[in-house]
Amino acid sequence: MSDINGDGHRTRRRAVRSAGPPVEGNETSTTTDVKTSATEVVSARAAVLGAGTSGPAADSGPASVDDADAVTEPDAVASAADTPADQESGVLAKAEAAAAPADEKENSGRRVPQLLALGAAALLVLALVCGATLSVFAVRSAEQRDAHRDEYVQTARQAVVNLTTIRADSAKQDIDRILSLASGEFKTEFDGRVDPFTSIVQQAKVVSNGEIVAAALESDDDRSARVLVAAKQTLTNAGQAEPQTRYYRFRVTVTRGDAGLSVSDVEFVA
Repeated sequence: MSDINGDGHRTRRRAVRSAGPPVEGNETSTTTDVKTSATEVVSARAAVLGAGTSGPAADSGPASVDDADAVTEPDAVASAADTPADQESGVLAKAEAAAAPADEKENSGRRVPQLLALGAAALLVLALVCGATLSVFAVRSAEQRDAHRDEYVQTARQAVVNLTTIRADSAKQDIDRILSLASGEFKTEFDGRVDPFTSIVQQAKVVSNGEIVAAALESDDDRSARVLVAAKQTLTNAGQAEPQTRYYRFRVTVTRGDAGLSVSDVEFVA
């Protein structure tokens, strides 16, 4: 009996030592319950073995109690030790699983504004480039239009100066200068009249000088323009001792052709 009690005490001490230190909170109560249950089972089995066995069987009691210890104690302690850890691992796994979609949603929510911002920036840059390109073309177009208008006006001015400036000693050259800018109907008016006109100028000893008072563009397009020209002419001849001053207003039609600009028509404007 003393041996059995001794084995029982040893069993209790083993159970206590195997269980390890108590765990805080719910883990402490669970481990204490497991320890108590394991100790009671071992004590009961030891008492049964001691009461119902004699001789060699009694001698084998301690070995049977050790076997019970070997089977019961580790299982109970393992169950008591693993349960809280498993629960904690499960909770962490669930928390991670729940956090992953939230992180993905948050990252996705951040990417959308970033993509929108990049798209807006790209559109802004494209708009600036297009605006700058259009501005360059507009400036060039305006400069080209102004250059064409200036050419029309200058051609009309020169034609009127040529027409109102002529001298008896250079009549042939002066008429050729007029014809150099003439085209169309205006040039046709001189056909067959150059020689008679030259003779009249030389016989009357005409000396006239033309001067442009003002010139302005009336209308224009890519191929032609109408220019209003106001001119003053100072004229002397053999029948007048004093010079005469005359004023004219012309509507000059300037045409752009393959050979350049020319005067296709000249009208007197009252």
